[in-house]
Amino acid sequence: MARSLERRSFLGAAVAAPMPAQTQNASSTQANGPAAKYDVIVCGGGNSGVPTAVAAARAGAKVALFERYGFMGGNPVHALMTRWPRPAQWSGMLIEFMKRVDAFGVGPIPLNPDDNHVEPEVIKILFQEMALESGVDLYLHHLVVGAVKDGALVKAIVTESKSGRRTFGAKVFIDASGDGDLSYYAGAKYELERKNLQAMTLVFRVGYIDFVRFEKWAQQHQDLGNYYKQAQLINKRDAAGNNRQGVSFMGRMNSLWNQYRSKYPDLPDEPAYFNCHSLRPNEICINATRAYDLDPTNADDLTKAEVSTRKQAWAIWRFLKENVPGFERSVPTETGAQIGIRESRRIVGDYMLTLQDGAANRRFEDSVMTCWVALDLHEKKEYLVGKAKNLVQGGLVDFPYRCLHPKGVGGLMVVGRCGSSDHVLNSGGPRKMPIVFQMGQVAGTAAAMAIKKKTDPRRLSVKELQAELSRQGLKTSQGGFSSEDLKRL
Repeated sequence: MARSLERRSFLGAAVAAPMPAQTQNASSTQANGPAAKYDVIVCGGGNSGVPTAVAAARAGAKVALFERYGFMGGNPVHALMTRWPRPAQWSGMLIEFMKRVDAFGVGPIPLNPDDNHVEPEVIKILFQEMALESGVDLYLHHLVVGAVKDGALVKAIVTESKSGRRTFGAKVFIDASGDGDLSYYAGAKYELERKNLQAMTLVFRVGYIDFVRFEKWAQQHQDLGNYYKQAQLINKRDAAGNNRQGVSFMGRMNSLWNQYRSKYPDLPDEPAYFNCHSLRPNEICINATRAYDLDPTNADDLTKAEVSTRKQAWAIWRFLKENVPGFERSVPTETGAQIGIRESRRIVGDYMLTLQDGAANRRFEDSVMTCWVALDLHEKKEYLVGKAKNLVQGGLVDFPYRCLHPKGVGGLMVVGRCGSSDHVLNSGGPRKMPIVFQMGQVAGTAAAMAIKKKTDPRRLSVKELQAELSRQGLKTSQGGFSSEDLKRL
């Protein structure tokens, strides 16, 4: 069962709730008024928040972006998620961004259909450049801790930083926090899985690997998946001195790990997998740690997850170094700044996109973008991927504009993995990095248009929004894709 607005740990004990939604008269923090006022405030500087802010600013709005870290980039950066899948579905500002990555000249070329990796450090600088070029005011090192409301309408956010507690006002607010924090503080309804929440994962890099020795070993262990063929690609890439290609390989280490668990007790439990990306010579980025049964919106649970997955990462590296040829001289070169979160709150919008919608490749009159239909569900009981027992048939599903509006709350939109979709469909579509990037372009454009028309974004003409998004090169529905594009999806 999903849960709504209840704040309890997975062990059943009550935990402290964050600052609740406030009214204009409820807090002394409002005594001197907001520190600044904007047309649009975006909460979160990840790969949904930055395109949101840029799109709104390009459309003429005065925009501020608030981010808890000292850099922007979100999950692709702080969690080292390097692969941006399915370029056949990309459109709009996402294409522009990937062309900038290519021109920057560092790391893989993501628009290559056989590659689609991006170096995390490149995202940091390019997101910063795009925001500043567009005139976005940046508030880094700011944590959003509350919302100020007038009835159902959000009027301001409350932040904490080294500058103390401050409020900032705007005409439209966009929650790109990933966990739906602003929507929660504003009193929006949400779902948060009690038993089937997807695993959190700490990704880490290991360098100084001899891939020639690893390739020979992998050739003798082809039951581990495509490791042998992908190691060949890495060796060819590195021998040619090609620093613009990423290589992925996926499989399972379970059979080997199970033989060594007594020696390495911190190895991940079942169901486990061992997915790797190599973007740099003699180095791989490993996606294999797992933290189950912990709530990403609970700081105590997040602490447990960080501690356990760092132990797992160290155990995995020690296992590789001591048992897999090619890793003898390897060293850990980087761990994610924060554990990667696949799922937490999912805000209930005016419409919630469902698995049934995805399975039917449903179309909507108010569609403003599309999501691909494939599962990537990391539950403790099992790992469902792709068509997953024929639950879906692939292809695309339209994304209704109504999904961007938290039910019962005005002046607020929500983008990213915390958006309005159900648990299963969210796993393989609306939470994916290219999808949430495009979601940001939609919301930012809509917010700026609504401000010009002096209306709430919820009441904006969808036809006018669709026309503007199409002008920007964003494909607003399945009808914008060719039959060849759909086959590649």
